[in-house]
Amino acid sequence: MPIKRVPMQKIFRERYKKLKIDKRVLILILVGWILSFFINLKIVLFASFFIISNAILLSIDRYIQMPVDIEFSTFAAILFTLAFSLKWGIFIGIATKVGAMMYNANVRADHFFMIGGYVMAAVIANLLRGMNVVTIGIITVLIVNTYIYLVSKYITNLYPFEILMYGGSNIIWNLILFSGFSSFLLKIMKI
Repeated sequence: MPIKRVPMQKIFRERYKKLKIDKRVLILILVGWILSFFINLKIVLFASFFIISNAILLSIDRYIQMPVDIEFSTFAAILFTLAFSLKWGIFIGIATKVGAMMYNANVRADHFFMIGGYVMAAVIANLLRGMNVVTIGIITVLIVNTYIYLVSKYITNLYPFEILMYGGSNIIWNLILFSGFSSFLLKIMKI
């Protein structure tokens, strides 16, 4: 019985599958690697996470018409200020709200006052920098909500019930975020 000769290329083609790499993923990795020489990618990743999360969280307004203020902007502004710098805290406070406004296609006058509150949160966090992050968060949230209360009462003329619901829900939400997650997230952001 004669021995049949099989070319090595055919053996390799049948035995091993070709590695399939999506060119878009490869380009994304390459662009990220190049950007890492100029920008701290950790900041970009955390900023993207907070902007997207806040936009999705605030899309609840589309479906539920309740006076609640559950957002990640204050939390992100304070953490970014403490982890990176005041300019990054101000940036993320503005970017999270603008991202949510664009995602939800909803722009109201009170959103600009809220952006002022997030900038205020970053500045206050920078001033209180030496304290514990939970304490900074609680103090800052109370000051910012006092500002929002005054704006809501005297400028946007909300009803007292709405002011109480917005402020109360925001304070409770941020207390949960700061007491449960701020220390852990801040450690990760500073690594």
